[in-house]
Formats: sequence, C-alpha cells, structure tokens
Amino acid sequence: MSTCLSVFVFSVHAQTLAEAPIAQLQSKPNRCVALHQGQVCYQDIVLYWHADRSGEYCIYQKQAQEPLHCWQAQASGEYRYAFASDSPVQLQLVSMNNKTPVAEMQIDVAWVYKANTRRKTHWRLF
Repeated sequence: MSTCLSVFVFSVHAQTLAEAPIAQLQSKPNRCVALHQGQVCYQDIVLYWHADRSGEYCIYQKQAQEPLHCWQAQASGEYRYAFASDSPVQLQLVSMNNKTPVAEMQIDVAWVYKANTRRKTHWRLF
C-alpha cells in the first residue's frame, strides 16, 4: 500500500513540474545608478524573457496587483521598462495559464556618492 501511494505522489509531483514552463527573465542594464544615496534613480531598462513553450505571460513587479505588460501566444518578448525607484525592485515573469511565477530577477540601485553618516560639526570661535 505504501509503495503504491509513493508512486502516486511522485507521478503527481512530476506532472506538476512538467506543466510549469522553463523560462528566463533578464534586463539590460540590471542596475540603475543615481548620483546620491537615497535619490530616486530613473532609467529606461529593457526586459527580455524567453520560455520553452508559447503561452500567455505577464511581467509583474513583485507584490503588485497589475502587470507591467502581457503577451499572448508568445514564447519570448521584450519590454521597455521606465524604472524609477530609490531601492531594488524585484520582477517576475508569470505564466497566466496557472498563475505561477516562472522566472524572477532584481534590478539593483547603486549610488555614485553614499550619504555621509557622520554629522558635520562647525566650531566657532568668538
């Protein structure tokens, strides 16, 4: 009985893995550079994705309700993303067939000048 159950569980798990498409999500560039730490970084970033099979795919900012862009009956795509953030942003490629993320990536934010954490003191002599 236990052998039969484990074979059934394995076959269900293998079937679920076979249903999920294999995909990649990349960007150019993958980092936005602002002048000073804490400033919002603005940059046009091109997102590229590719999946092993055609379907309906959407790119989402992680935790967002609305997609940035969607494609129907496609196995690859490109999207120009108007990035504006002062912190890293995580993006997901979601297969809309089963509403699951199939690829993830992060766009980092870097600064030319980091904020000075030391307080400047001014000495005055009277």
